Amino acid sequence: MTPFALGQRWLSGSENNLGLGTVTAFDSRTVTLHFPASDETRIYAIAQAPLTRIQFNKGEALKHKEGWQGKVVDIQTMNGLNFYLVENPQGSQIIVQENDISPLISFSSAKDRLFSAQLDRSHHFALRYRTLKHQQAQFQSPLRGLRGIRAGLIPHQLHIAAEVGNRVNPRVLLADEVGLGKTIEAGMILQNQLFAEKVQRVLVIVPESLQHQWLVEMLRRFNLHFSLFDEERCADFADTEENPFISESLIICALDWLVNSPKRAQQALEAGFDCLIVDEAHHLVWSETAPSCAYLCVEQLANKIPSVLLLTATPEQLGQESHFARLRLLDPERFFDYAAFQKEQQHYQPVADAVQSLLMDKPLNEAEKNHIATLLKEQHLDPLFESLASSNTEIQQKARQTLVENLIDRHGTSRVLFRNTRQGVKGFPQRIYHPIRLTAENGTQTEEAKTQWLLDFLKTQRDKKIFVICQRAQTAIYLEQYLREKEGIRAAVFHENMSIIERDRAAAYFADGENGAQVLLSSSIGSEGRNFQFSDTLVLFDLPQNPDLLEQCIGRLDRIGQLQDVQIYVPYVEKSADEVLARWYHEGLNAFEQTAPMGMTLFEQFTEALQKVRSNLTALSDLDNLIADTKQARETLKIALEQGRDRLLELNSNGGEQAKHLANAIAAQDNEAELVNFALNLFDIIGLEQEDLGENSLVLTPTGTMLIPDFPGLKEEGVTVTFDRPLALAREELEFLTWDHPMIRQGIDLIASGDLGKAAMALLINKQLPAGTLLLELIYIVETQSPKGLQLNRFLPPTPIRLLLDNKGNNLAEQVAFDTLHSKLKPLGRDIANKMVKMARPTLEQLFALGEKQIRPLAQASINQAQTLAEQSLSAEINRLQALQKVNKNIRQSEIEILTAQRNQSLEALAKATWRLDSLRVIVTNKE
Repeated sequence: MTPFALGQRWLSGSENNLGLGTVTAFDSRTVTLHFPASDETRIYAIAQAPLTRIQFNKGEALKHKEGWQGKVVDIQTMNGLNFYLVENPQGSQIIVQENDISPLISFSSAKDRLFSAQLDRSHHFALRYRTLKHQQAQFQSPLRGLRGIRAGLIPHQLHIAAEVGNRVNPRVLLADEVGLGKTIEAGMILQNQLFAEKVQRVLVIVPESLQHQWLVEMLRRFNLHFSLFDEERCADFADTEENPFISESLIICALDWLVNSPKRAQQALEAGFDCLIVDEAHHLVWSETAPSCAYLCVEQLANKIPSVLLLTATPEQLGQESHFARLRLLDPERFFDYAAFQKEQQHYQPVADAVQSLLMDKPLNEAEKNHIATLLKEQHLDPLFESLASSNTEIQQKARQTLVENLIDRHGTSRVLFRNTRQGVKGFPQRIYHPIRLTAENGTQTEEAKTQWLLDFLKTQRDKKIFVICQRAQTAIYLEQYLREKEGIRAAVFHENMSIIERDRAAAYFADGENGAQVLLSSSIGSEGRNFQFSDTLVLFDLPQNPDLLEQCIGRLDRIGQLQDVQIYVPYVEKSADEVLARWYHEGLNAFEQTAPMGMTLFEQFTEALQKVRSNLTALSDLDNLIADTKQARETLKIALEQGRDRLLELNSNGGEQAKHLANAIAAQDNEAELVNFALNLFDIIGLEQEDLGENSLVLTPTGTMLIPDFPGLKEEGVTVTFDRPLALAREELEFLTWDHPMIRQGIDLIASGDLGKAAMALLINKQLPAGTLLLELIYIVETQSPKGLQLNRFLPPTPIRLLLDNKGNNLAEQVAFDTLHSKLKPLGRDIANKMVKMARPTLEQLFALGEKQIRPLAQASINQAQTLAEQSLSAEINRLQALQKVNKNIRQSEIEILTAQRNQSLEALAKATWRLDSLRVIVTNKE
């Protein structure tokens, strides 16, 4: 006898997206269904039809096709059709025929999917549970938002990112020396804040020449997709009244463009950004009487946008007044009087001297003790001073550490200024300068002499990766052709006229150790933002025209992460203007072999004399005098800079041992088996094709049978990935997978928010249990609904709680571990599983009711624990800031007020936390 009748409602197990279908025709072999929601018709062979009859029970909610929803009171069946007595929202009882049920019905709850025969495989359920556990762990990890960067794990960078990233509306100045990674620090802070959902809309303002550098850095290192805004982009909105800055959340634009277009500046001001980043902020000219237009433009934005990061030169390079101007952008209420600021800074110099004695394990003299006592006047310091004189080394060191930590907390600008120096960070390689003095004979031009030298040089360096920087793109293009045609030398070209994808390919070709290019020929502009630490040989085919540009070029190789000494070759023709410049750079500034933070100051001081010598090459004695004067001025500046070093600030900026522990913790998670196993299992079950390439990399390719058609980050042509950080740094075309990578994070979100694995059934072979014994595995989620900015996932992320009920309702979850049970389960055929569910429904309903009773105390315990943790954590931070505010003016009252409000809102939201059944697995036993 056929189970079908005209007008019945059935669901397609293979095409849930069609909605609820209606039987329109059937015979002995086939059945035809029309799906009104999608206006599709399907004909199925009755013997293999993937169809489930949809019937409602008393007490269940039923949705009418007119949109209202009611509760089923009674059911009558006539000629194979169900007629439901339903209580509507007005309280009236009306009869609803099957044909009147909404076709948009969906069965997304675990119970609905179980009883509507939408069963997944047992290993889908296992993937879902493990995904939920990983999601919980990642939300609570202190490393979240820090470990996903494609860069080396540099302690001082991680320290700054963690310290600033955890603040509410941070407003700081990043003023590290060149080569220490200010852009990376800003990106890490931003990523930390984005992960914590403290910010959503970001505006990055940079010099026009650095726009692509930022775009590339944010995408390549952080997987952050920024948009470049200029007048052409905004002109697309000319026919609308829409503010173009509202169309994207992450925007990069040029400072000059905003300054020269008051309309665009006003639109940016009104666009509701919550984070502002300004690079090269030392170029914002300010004085008390005449601030520049650029400064005023940024000031307007900084006054309105809550979070501000300024990337700038070191305070020593800026000068005190310019440094004060940057601080004034961050906190105009605190930094309003330049004279008072100067006086305050002078007060800290003796304290910095005392700190230097503490750090070098020297005894403190009376003057140093008095300075420390003045700053820490609220503390009784005699016991600490006595401990410094103890013969017990451990007691002595503990006292030194306590004093230094207390001084850091009270330092004038330590919360708003971070500045690391190469001298403080250490670990940099040597720079070795090789001047190549060429002779232009028989009418040979300068370019020809340098080109021939380069060809001969490359022939002797076949096993080296050589990075060559030219001034112009045309030179790089010409050299590539010349080297290829003359000697078959493989070279990649890199310049500003190439697209980002073309530059990516060129960089990958250069990075390839086996079949890649021997040399990368780059224009000076084209190389901005790209670092090639795997190369240790730099050829400056054309000399940069000022010390800052020279440092940027050398900085492509001489950066944190460079493992070899950097060899710098500078070819120039004798008695040329380039020889004058090379000698002045080397003998006057020592700019090739050391960084020269005072380089631009000296360049501005001596530029007129330098140009005079370069244009009159017959008076080389003038060059010797110029070099001597430059060296003397450099030594004077160097002494002043060294005396002015704020070691207390440096200590606060580099993070010390705590920063090293942070780097080690992240390194321990790189390439960990737990991440690799989860990711490969996720990709396998989703249906991605995986090809192991060896060398810790594999290719992921989409297939036509994927459970999720559009998997995040997966391109149509596939993507090559690695879990290995060093390999990802060497080969930029690889995606570096960590727990923070979008493919992993969004993969977790897809599983956790989707239906895959919500309901499953499996067979357990166990000779000790009677055949047909039922076990019900229930996964509940404890969660809270709250504004994103509260970050309640720190305290109560979506938390899975597992119950394993036997047929008497006993919870066996503690005795039977998930992985142990899962490893013993076998699959059940869909038809058999569906029949068993129907037969066991009364028993299962009883177990569901028992599960609801048993989950309550377990869920409440999780909620109580989260409330306690939130109270302790947030109150401790508020109390710390309130205590510091009494001795450090840089603690903003607004920061304390925001934290206090967040604590109250957090505790209120946690008190309203709820739990729900997320997924289930029915297990039936058999003897064999």
